[in-house]
Amino acid sequence: MKGLPLKCEIRHLKGSRNANRLRRQGFVPAVIYGMGEDNISLKILKHELSQIMHSKSGEHALVELHMRDESGEEKKLLALIKEVQHNPVTDLIIHADFEHVQADRPVSFKLHIEFIGIPEGVKNGGIFTPHFHELEVLCTPKNAPEFVELDVSGIDLSDSIHVKDIKIPNAELLMDEEEVIASVVKPRGVTEVEEVEEVEELEEAEEVERTEGKVSK
Repeated sequence: MKGLPLKCEIRHLKGSRNANRLRRQGFVPAVIYGMGEDNISLKILKHELSQIMHSKSGEHALVELHMRDESGEEKKLLALIKEVQHNPVTDLIIHADFEHVQADRPVSFKLHIEFIGIPEGVKNGGIFTPHFHELEVLCTPKNAPEFVELDVSGIDLSDSIHVKDIKIPNAELLMDEEEVIASVVKPRGVTEVEEVEEVEELEEAEEVERTEGKVSK
C-alpha cells in the first residue's frame, strides 16, 4: 500500500499558546517520532488530515508526509497515524501523533474494516452488530492493504464472524482468534415473545396431559 499524501510543515514555536493560535488558523499541531532522533513538531492543515481520517483507510492510515521546512525544502516520510486527540466538547481534531515507518519492515497496523453485503440473518429480522471496526495486524507497509473488506452476507441469525475466520495475505493478525468481529442477533422483543410463547406452549402441553390423565381414570 502506498501512503496517502499529506502536506505538513515543521513548527519551531511550541507551547499551548502557540498550539491554540495554530488551531485558530486552521492547522493541527502534530509530532512525528520513531526516526532514531528527537521528535519533530509539525503543523498540518486540519481539513486535509480530516479528509484522510474519513476515508476508507480510517483514523490509523498510512500516509506519506510531504514535510517542508522554513527554507522551502521538502522531505517525504512514510508514517502511520498513531493517535488523534479530539476536543471532548466539539470533537474537533486538536493534536495528532505520527510514527515514522520503513516500507519493508514489519510494523503493527490498525486496518479499517469495510463490511459488505446484507447478512442473511438481517433479511430474517435480525440486527447486524459489528463488535470491531478495525483489525490489528503485523505486516510491512508495502504489503498492507488500505482497508479490509469483510463479506457478511452469509451471517444468519445468532451467527458470528470471528478473527479466526479472516485471512489477510502477507499479514499476521494480532488479536485473539476467538474474538467476535460481527454477529447477527435477534431483536430483544422477538426473543422475549418467543420465550413467552415457549412457556405458554409448555403450560398448554402440561394441561393437556393432566386432562387426558383425568379422562383415562
